[in-house]
Amino acid sequence: MTTTLFTDRTLRALKSNNGKRAYVWDSKLRGFGVRLEPSGTKSFVLKYRFKGHQRMVTIDQYPVLSLSNARSQAHAILGRVHEGVDPNQTGLLPSKVATFANLLDAYIEKHCATATRANTRREVERALRKEFLPSWRGRDITEIEKTDVVAVLDGIMARGTPSAANHAFTYINHFFNWTLSRGVVDISPCHGLSAPAPKKSRHRVLSDQELATVWQTARETPYPFGTIVQLLILTGQRRGEVTTMQWEHVDLVDALWTLPPECTKNNREHLVPLSPAAVDLLDATPHLSETLVFPARGSITSAFSGFSKCKRRLDDTCGLSRWTLHDLRRTVATGLAKLDVDPHVIERALNHVSGSFAGVAGTYNRYAYFDETRGALNRWAEYVESLRPHQP
Repeated sequence: MTTTLFTDRTLRALKSNNGKRAYVWDSKLRGFGVRLEPSGTKSFVLKYRFKGHQRMVTIDQYPVLSLSNARSQAHAILGRVHEGVDPNQTGLLPSKVATFANLLDAYIEKHCATATRANTRREVERALRKEFLPSWRGRDITEIEKTDVVAVLDGIMARGTPSAANHAFTYINHFFNWTLSRGVVDISPCHGLSAPAPKKSRHRVLSDQELATVWQTARETPYPFGTIVQLLILTGQRRGEVTTMQWEHVDLVDALWTLPPECTKNNREHLVPLSPAAVDLLDATPHLSETLVFPARGSITSAFSGFSKCKRRLDDTCGLSRWTLHDLRRTVATGLAKLDVDPHVIERALNHVSGSFAGVAGTYNRYAYFDETRGALNRWAEYVESLRPHQP
């Protein structure tokens, strides 16, 4: 039995021998030790005797849990044993941060909360909890293998949703890279894997007749989804930006919607001139929340969700299929070009930072072409309202 006085310095220097699992025990606290895995992972463990039988519990990983905290938890466990309680059988062990569920909570709280926009954070959390948590909830993070990742992604593909599978792969890959950077794992199980489905660039642009049909159906669709679709058509902005629109950012007098940096994909403030049709639409929108223009059903503090069901109902009503809400943004850009709007004005309207506004131009020319953008979106709104759906 190998024993040594545990310090952070000695723990950092510990390594397994000959690629096999090994144990090193603390000379200060009897039964308190570290399990060394061939991968290099180090976990605090505690041996104790209960009713004549020797038992062992895993406390947590090092350095996810500090040495001092691990010793404290070991003392607490021994205290329960002395009271005649076996923590292994009563669920009284300390929570294991190294399980997937607990690390996922930490990832969302410590990383996503500061490194991603609110819309992205909600989508990442939703996907990770829906796709991976049911299968991996109590799994030790170091025991999740490449085959486990592939199994989840194959299941998503089997549902016929390749795009969702690709997004799930991106999110779980970022998650494991985060655990890698924290020293929790030595290698990501996503390493060497590629996206489960070929990535295809969409080119779908609605024809004038299709756009007219969607526009008319949206006008007849109740708030909030019908209003959201109409604003997507009138403004050309992203779905997440429209859905999380806040009243304080909307000025109906000056017909202006100001998106602060934290609400845009490129983290830049974006000014959206509102056409008279958009102003009328927002003016008629009920104020169900002091903050959000489109609050979720049953919660005035969360933005609207449930797009899939609403989109299917809209498709059934208008008789169209094989199009997405993001296709409306591409349709707006194409429609503005058909109206002879200059490319740089279209880019400004859609808040693109590539093309004409890449590099220095994007930095020093941020507020140019506002009047041209207003004129273009006004013309576009008039054009949309002039369209008539096909009458059978």
